[in-house]
Amino acid sequence: MKIFRYIASAVAAVAIFACSGTVDESSLPVLEVSDAEIDLASETEAVFTVTYNGADVTDKSQIVSTAEGLAGNVFTPSAEGSASFYAIYEGLESNTVTVNVVNTDVKVESKYVRHALITEFTGASCAFCPEGYDNMMLQLSKPAMASYKKNAHICAFHSEEMGQDSLAIAATMDVKNLFGSLELPSYSVDLREAGGLNTEGLAGFNAALKASFQEHTPHCGVAVSSSLTEDGASVQIEAKITSELTSEYRVVVLVVQDRIVGYQKHGTYGELDDYKHMHVVRQVVTKYAGTFTGEKMTDDGKIAAGQEVSKSWTVPVDSRWVLENTQVYAIALDKDGHVNNMNICAIDGGDSGYDLK
Repeated sequence: MKIFRYIASAVAAVAIFACSGTVDESSLPVLEVSDAEIDLASETEAVFTVTYNGADVTDKSQIVSTAEGLAGNVFTPSAEGSASFYAIYEGLESNTVTVNVVNTDVKVESKYVRHALITEFTGASCAFCPEGYDNMMLQLSKPAMASYKKNAHICAFHSEEMGQDSLAIAATMDVKNLFGSLELPSYSVDLREAGGLNTEGLAGFNAALKASFQEHTPHCGVAVSSSLTEDGASVQIEAKITSELTSEYRVVVLVVQDRIVGYQKHGTYGELDDYKHMHVVRQVVTKYAGTFTGEKMTDDGKIAAGQEVSKSWTVPVDSRWVLENTQVYAIALDKDGHVNNMNICAIDGGDSGYDLK
């Protein structure tokens, strides 16, 4: 993806003096470049063009620079940095053009353990949602998934699309709508890939989960802690992020509860009043205004390589929460809104620390 695309064609204010007087800028050659900023992750070269009095004189000009990778009028960089270029045509020197070279796909061997987020979209009035959950758990129990299961964290967003659900929250539809039209039950992995949890969709689920651990390197570590206040009315949550690369991050914090016994339609057993709902998102702690983008940890959202940043929230305890079955999820989203890494802890006295290899 090109970060910037424009034609750098500003003519330098150069005054050339001759015995006949001053030569104005309109009599100088003009150097232009196809890309003033090259991203090595997706681009390979920048092409220069020289014009004089409106005519293309590139073939008759010499492009001059100390940068490596210049051949004729084509610049093929191999490393990040900034380089300046100018052209000479019939003894006349053009304006100077600067090309910046970046790489948004730097490969770094991370020291942090990869944690993945599985979001399940479900509903108490969805008769086939229990089957979708069972399908997902069967996949996670397969030997091929054994190495991923421990660090694959499920959170269930309940919806009222198919009928009333006391566990539904406002954020559910905004998260689900990130993926267009999804029928219940469905999933997403790292807010990157999504699909249905029916039998046909399980191949996609498996592929997305494997890609999470095998292809998407975690460039940041996440730590989260949570403790009850002295009066027991609130919890104090703190999330920390440290990054191995200078990059943009946002943090999402969720309160997630297990083993909530309640109503559920069931495709096999009809209507159940004692169904055990697992991994239910009870609250989105971070700022939420109709989108699921999280909060910046710094003023501009960037975290420098080696820097640690932290943020805290005080959350009133909901009387419906059974604290011994409740956890806090701290999720670091990258600049594209995908999960780079995450961690979890118990809501009452939990402290995950950074998970290092």
